[in-house]
Amino acid sequence: MLREAHAIWKDGPYTGGGAISTPSGVLNNCKYNFGSLTGLSACTSPAEMLAAAIASSMSRMVAVEMAKAGIRPLQVETDAALTVDFVGEVLRIVGAQLNITARTGDSEFGRFEEAVESARRECPVSGILNIDMRCEAKLVSAAAPAFV
Repeated sequence: MLREAHAIWKDGPYTGGGAISTPSGVLNNCKYNFGSLTGLSACTSPAEMLAAAIASSMSRMVAVEMAKAGIRPLQVETDAALTVDFVGEVLRIVGAQLNITARTGDSEFGRFEEAVESARRECPVSGILNIDMRCEAKLVSAAAPAFV
């Protein structure tokens, strides 16, 4: 399986900007720049796109591992927050916090924590990162108020 993206950067590293596109067209000349690392710009950043990749991959992987554990997933919601900080004079992603909420119609919650830990180990996106990754997860019944 091959996944692709195309990125362009113009001008200097702090005043310039770029655009990223993917063959699927989902990302089509999406703007990104250095200012977006600090939240001062109305565009994305590589770290924000990585957080989105981790969140989406973990949601799917938790659903996969729940099914393997005999827990029927109805919905899995993952929030991923990456910590970007200077290590010396270089910006690095130094940590991640994942908050996962899964919904099931089943009454058996027994192996959910094992399923989440397995998903964390097997996730193809977060698995390549060498950072401190913390994960909080909860399983709720379908009778609880629905996610938006």
